[in-house]
Amino acid sequence: MFGNRRLLTVGPLLVAGVMALTSCGASNGGSSGGGSSGSKTIGVSVPTVEGPFFTGMLYGIEQQAKKDGYKVTILSAGSYSNVDQQVNQIQTLTAKKVDIMLVDPADPTATQGPIQQAVSQGMVTLGSGDPAPGAQGSVSASHCTVGKDLATGAKQLLPHGGTMGVLAGPAGAFWSTERLKCFKQDIAGTGIKIVADKASNPDISDGLSIASDFLQRYPSLDLVYGADDTVGDGGAQAVQAAHRCGKTRVLSAVFGQQAQQLMKSGCLSYDVALQPVLIGRRAVELGVAMKSGKKPGNTNLEIPNVAITPKNMSSVDIGDIRAPQGWKPSV
Repeated sequence: MFGNRRLLTVGPLLVAGVMALTSCGASNGGSSGGGSSGSKTIGVSVPTVEGPFFTGMLYGIEQQAKKDGYKVTILSAGSYSNVDQQVNQIQTLTAKKVDIMLVDPADPTATQGPIQQAVSQGMVTLGSGDPAPGAQGSVSASHCTVGKDLATGAKQLLPHGGTMGVLAGPAGAFWSTERLKCFKQDIAGTGIKIVADKASNPDISDGLSIASDFLQRYPSLDLVYGADDTVGDGGAQAVQAAHRCGKTRVLSAVFGQQAQQLMKSGCLSYDVALQPVLIGRRAVELGVAMKSGKKPGNTNLEIPNVAITPKNMSSVDIGDIRAPQGWKPSV
């Protein structure tokens, strides 16, 4: 299991690598563009702004951009299913000639063409949150790693095996599919048996409804898997409503405010916390460095996750994990 130790050992290496790139006049010295006023701009394209992951990442982007003297334009497709909308928005940012474009693709195949077009026009284009095929690099947390880290939690919670219901997240979305695939690979042969599995929108109410159905069908269910803390929080709420906190364990990813409260109440047992604020900051730093003409040795940075349990929850620094309470992105 990894936790604070991994955060303290791996994180500084990534920070040092990017900071070394940005230390030589990159913060305010990039070329003009992104509008007639000559202001420096970062265009951001995301599938949605909903949920703690995107809120945290966009907070990191906006804070670091302000520090580096850039304005930020955020365009949201409104849903993972609105792939065409995101493609159009990438094309819009390209037409506006933003200085740096950061993309978290809903569908990496569909967005590859417009991203390549942006790069061909000399625009620094990076994946932020997820790798973006066609871009010049990315800052992300590997979804396969998230799945493997969730499997580590499942094996700790059910060392002798047991039954599990899966709240799989959006059907067909790369991130949810990849997490579950790698999770299943790592629990193979452990005695943990998936007895129910359903995809849904990343929505707390959907997670609550589906997990409640799981518990009606399998009243002694040992574990609920949540692809992220939208459906995971809903699963924990269902367990709480069924008075099974501590009996039916809940395993999830990302660590928003509700997830923290549910863990405090004993209804969420293990959370693989991504560090989206740090992802956003590093994406801006990398983009600014490249815009300034730096040639980084590594343009694909992977930010480690942090395993949070009731035992270590109070000692985890959440500053890189989520935005301040009540903060909303300027969309």
